[in-house]
Amino acid sequence: MAVNYNITAGQVLRILGYDNPESGKFLDGVEEEYNIKLPEVLRGFYKAAYCCPLLSTADIWTDRFCTLYEVIEEQIEEFEEEYKDNPEEGADDEYYMFSQSLAKIPKEEWPGHVTNYLEIGVDYGAGVVNYGIRIEDLDKEDPPVYYLNEEDEMTDWKLLCNTLSEYFMLVLCDTLLCKQYRTAWKVLSEDGWDYNIYESDEIEETAEEMGIDLSQLKPQVLSWGKAACGYDEERKMIVAACIDDNYKAPFMAGTISKK
Repeated sequence: MAVNYNITAGQVLRILGYDNPESGKFLDGVEEEYNIKLPEVLRGFYKAAYCCPLLSTADIWTDRFCTLYEVIEEQIEEFEEEYKDNPEEGADDEYYMFSQSLAKIPKEEWPGHVTNYLEIGVDYGAGVVNYGIRIEDLDKEDPPVYYLNEEDEMTDWKLLCNTLSEYFMLVLCDTLLCKQYRTAWKVLSEDGWDYNIYESDEIEETAEEMGIDLSQLKPQVLSWGKAACGYDEERKMIVAACIDDNYKAPFMAGTISKK
């Protein structure tokens, strides 16, 4: 049997039946609004991911984007409104400094003070971590993705994934393996897919019985380990796995196949 061990998150979504023709209009609108050019990797993923119900509780937005500069503008307005009668009371707030500087600097000069990001999602549960791509990196074929915790200064974005492809695979594997929510189980089961999730103590034996070589999965390298998907076309079966840093010990895996 032939298993494709080199598959992208967008391809997996299309195998699952997701393809939204309205995505082109949406992405064209984003490019026009922000005067940017989106990477083809992003456009390809959103052809399937746009308004996808499978990703409704995932750490990614499927129907909107925003920029860090928009967030800064909104936060400055809120800060200045809150402390308009006595600005000194907000001296410990980071927007105190921004309201005294950035708000008075022409917007075209902001890049000299703060790097702008195209924000593409937040952690769904708590909403305290934002994910984004540097605007200056959008001309790269597969740009890196950064994250910002709400407790950190707005300039303290950290690298999460080396490429967008890795981020998309991370989001998809987290979703398919129901690590936080059972959304994928519910949606795919209703669409006629047979769903099985395996914990670490049963993965290797199950994979061997099914003739799946987990070591052949093309991993997307992440800060905590790896995430990967494969597809057995003969059995119409998707394999998803999250793997620890030594790559020899998957701690969660699942199979999704048509009934």
